[in-house]
Amino acid sequence: MNILPTTGSQVLKIIPRKDASDPVIKLTNKDTNKTVTVTPTKTDEGQYMVLTGTFTLTVDTLYRYSVEVSASDDEEIYRGLIFATNQSNLEKYFVNKDVYTEEDSYDNEFIIL
Repeated sequence: MNILPTTGSQVLKIIPRKDASDPVIKLTNKDTNKTVTVTPTKTDEGQYMVLTGTFTLTVDTLYRYSVEVSASDDEEIYRGLIFATNQSNLEKYFVNKDVYTEEDSYDNEFIIL
């Protein structure tokens, strides 16, 4: 699963089944089941295909995506999931950020009868 920011440029780094010169990403919102086609910029980094584009993502939403060879050739070369978030440091993404608060009012002493 890829975790992407909702704003700015989004980057997907994948290892596809085969190479493509003009790949296309079909992005499907799992809540609404609506699909959008995006044409990213492709670069290579060793064995990785790096796809850079600007997707319209909604905060805290899960997306299913597939990478196809081109707009005219619908052969699927990769599929995956994207979770969209507005947290800025994606390297330290925490799913429960600002949701879980630690209780400090008790001293953790027990009474044994």
